[in-house]
Amino acid sequence: MMEDAIEEKKEGCIIHIRVKIGGRRRFPAGYDEWRKRIELEINEEPVKGKANRTIIKFLAEFFGVSEEDIKLIYGEKSKDKGILIKRSKTYILSKLK
Repeated sequence: MMEDAIEEKKEGCIIHIRVKIGGRRRFPAGYDEWRKRIELEINEEPVKGKANRTIIKFLAEFFGVSEEDIKLIYGEKSKDKGILIKRSKTYILSKLK
């Protein structure tokens, strides 16, 4: 279940994602049950943090929040990332449906 990839914290929720490079921008692009990660497709290459900046900007637009409300928690140089969004789990799940 997609909600298994969302971890509630006092400052918001951490969404555990798996990034696929080379596709068009799409979220959610699927769900990896084994890894318990929501898949995200982007078309930016991971060079000098460009892909991470694209992810933050794209997720801010998707969830209707400012970029300041989104923070990369882990996975700066990995396909597996944790993204903190300063919103409730209920809010995030409503946007994913």
